[in-house]
Amino acid sequence: MKGSGVDVIGLYWTVDMADGRKRLGNDNCVQGNVDPAYLFSPLPAVTEEIQRVVKCAGPRGHILNLGHGVLVGTPEEAVAHFFEVTKSLKYESSSQNHAMEESKLLV
Repeated sequence: MKGSGVDVIGLYWTVDMADGRKRLGNDNCVQGNVDPAYLFSPLPAVTEEIQRVVKCAGPRGHILNLGHGVLVGTPEEAVAHFFEVTKSLKYESSSQNHAMEESKLLV
């Protein structure tokens, strides 16, 4: 997939984001998903999973969403929480040349 010439590669929520990013490198953007079943978890667990996926995706070039969207019966407050947490994420980096591991995720 990396050599196909595309700009963005989508990774299914069952693919480990850290492994996917390691294999793809930083030249491609990735779309990587949170398992929609997480929205049935307590809200702190939802927050932790969002942070984990985003951190594993690296400091640039990531589109975050839910794999397969919102499942039937998902609590509306969990959907709202997903968007609130996602919109609040910011990266802090003192140099564009930082390695992925050196980037800090601020929440």
